[in-house]
Amino acid sequence: MTTLNITVYIELNDKLLKDAVSSAVPPHNVYLTFSDGGNITDFPNDSACIVITDDYDRANTLADAGLKGLHIVFAGKGKLGGKLDDVWDTSDPAEIKIRTEKLIKSISDAFFADFYERTLYTTIDTVPDMLWFKRLDGIHTMVNTAFTKVVHKNREDIIGRDHFYIWDAPRPTEGNAFACAESEENAINSGKMYVCNEPVMTREGMKQLITYKTPVYDMFGNVFGTVGIGHDVTNFSNLGIELSILVENIPFPMIIFTSDMKVVEMNDAFMKVAELSADDVADFNYEGWKIQTLVPVSDSEINEEKHYTSQECKIYYNNEGEQSFIVRMQEIRDFFGNISGYFLLMNDVTYQRAFEESMFKAANTDMLTGMYNRRYFYNYLSDNAGKSMTLFYMDLDRFKYVNDHYGHAKGDEVLISTSHVIKTRFPKAVSARIGGDEFALVVEGILDEETIKDYSTNLEHTIQRIFTADGLPVTMSTGVVTYEAGSCTVDELMLKGDEKMYEVKKRHHDEDYE
Repeated sequence: MTTLNITVYIELNDKLLKDAVSSAVPPHNVYLTFSDGGNITDFPNDSACIVITDDYDRANTLADAGLKGLHIVFAGKGKLGGKLDDVWDTSDPAEIKIRTEKLIKSISDAFFADFYERTLYTTIDTVPDMLWFKRLDGIHTMVNTAFTKVVHKNREDIIGRDHFYIWDAPRPTEGNAFACAESEENAINSGKMYVCNEPVMTREGMKQLITYKTPVYDMFGNVFGTVGIGHDVTNFSNLGIELSILVENIPFPMIIFTSDMKVVEMNDAFMKVAELSADDVADFNYEGWKIQTLVPVSDSEINEEKHYTSQECKIYYNNEGEQSFIVRMQEIRDFFGNISGYFLLMNDVTYQRAFEESMFKAANTDMLTGMYNRRYFYNYLSDNAGKSMTLFYMDLDRFKYVNDHYGHAKGDEVLISTSHVIKTRFPKAVSARIGGDEFALVVEGILDEETIKDYSTNLEHTIQRIFTADGLPVTMSTGVVTYEAGSCTVDELMLKGDEKMYEVKKRHHDEDYE
């Protein structure tokens, strides 16, 4: 709070009276300075001054000078005339002290009343919304600049007037004596701020206001009026319509939420994705729908700088169809950085993912068998070089015989059947057609010799049984190599597998001639 500086010039010959003035106690926030007097030019013009003199002519001379902020008191027998502010016809020191303190209090009250009025007007004129004070009978006692601009009247023409005059509105023939009486009464009866929507006709046409009205109490606790703020939401209402049109015409599923996740806008694209009807929108619970419907296929990405989260999800429909979406939840923040809402945008990447998958298959899959190809298998081994694993390297025996005697179409059937057996026997392994009639698969971890023998024997017997039943002399040779993390390169590992396989193939070849 500000302070008031008052300089008291004491021009009294009576020491008792002089001491009485000097002993005056100022009110709170008033700082007194005492002086013995001086010339007219010595008096400051930027603060309050009091001159108490027992020289009548001196008092009148100072009064006639009309100095700003100077209060002239004649202490002695005389009459109040001219421009004199006061005459104290007393020689009682006690009374002089009391009168001095009352004068200081009077100047202080006037100063602070003016200070608070200036502060109040400066404050309300800073408010961009309409602001007004009303008496209980609806008469306006104070308004801000924004109010005057809306009604196209100056303050002097508004103060002391009612709603109908200010807004150029026809007076009702019956009912309330002034407009907005019901909302005023609600604020007064509740003893707190009352918020309502009020349409008002202006020169520019109809305006929609959100009004905030609060009762104002005097020092005795009685309501003597109300203060109101009118927030013009006409353009915001129009903006809401425009926003609805904009959201509806965005070709992506979209929702706008409040800060507590209540739906503000939802377009038809989202309703179609979520299989909602118009009746479902009001009760739609996004969090519940998200848990039940969206299946994450990637980790959630959090961008703290731009205030959004993003995640790829899939939706599986009852008709066995599916769609892939990048789901982005963006925070809507106000000027102060507070979250005022969210908007959800779903980017359909179904066709993009299908294309990527087809490109991946084309680059990494053997077209005949549907297994991974040599390129993918080598890349997989390189990417997992830090893990221990067991490699099975396989080659078909007498495959050339099938091609030569039954044709390449039959040979292709043999390759397809072989790949099916491998994938069925080792569903969790990464398997590939390395080239020609060579296949390979890798399983994580080091398998013991007994397990390796069991896997190899079962696989070879299955291949032999299938093709023997079809009258084909096709068997399989399998070489197995265990790999400790980082023990060799991929090429060295595959070479070892190939060498192991040929050892088995040679043994099978020798057995054919025993």
